[in-house]
Amino acid sequence: MTKGLSLMAVSLALGLLLTVQFQTQQHLANSLEAQSTNNLVTMWQDLNERKAQLEKEVTNLQANLTELDQQSSLGRSNFETLSKNTARLKMVTGDAPVKGPGVSVTITGESSLLYYDIVDLINELWVSGAEAIAINGQRVTLGTAIGEQPGPNSTTVITVDGKPLLSPYIIEAIGDPAALEKGLTMQGGIIYNLNTLYSIYPEVHQRVLITLPGAGPLSWRYARVRE
Repeated sequence: MTKGLSLMAVSLALGLLLTVQFQTQQHLANSLEAQSTNNLVTMWQDLNERKAQLEKEVTNLQANLTELDQQSSLGRSNFETLSKNTARLKMVTGDAPVKGPGVSVTITGESSLLYYDIVDLINELWVSGAEAIAINGQRVTLGTAIGEQPGPNSTTVITVDGKPLLSPYIIEAIGDPAALEKGLTMQGGIIYNLNTLYSIYPEVHQRVLITLPGAGPLSWRYARVRE
């Protein structure tokens, strides 16, 4: 009897222990599972926030890149415009060599040609639309001085910027060849007067391509840019 009660008590205690152990393990498993899920949710939220931050940074970087590209394009455009304007300015001032169609005017042999005849020829070419002119390979610019100085045997010598201009005199001008020739050879014009009054016969020829040298930058002694 006592032995049976003891065996029953042991069995009951063992069953109770197993029940408590099972419940404890189940509770622990549930707790770990819940804790793991919470951690995953937290990690997922953190990743989403980080993703949103990265997407925002990417958007900002793309905007900055677009702005820089636009500024770079604008800078290139401004540089190209400045380069073109500088090139045009150099052509106008005679600083840069130029080429293009035009006419050549040649006066050969001994003649009574005077310096102001050269000036008249050049002025007529300008009026007729010449864009660049040279005399005997020397570029005519805003600062070019055409004059004369005493020569041998009581003669005078035509000068360009103080340098003697030797025969043959060759004036080359870039522009519309037909318009330039018409301006020079029209009835009552400069060449007509040279022919009829002084027996000077310049030869005018249209040219497909004329190359003129640059005169170098102009030097200003008195003029200054107004601020």
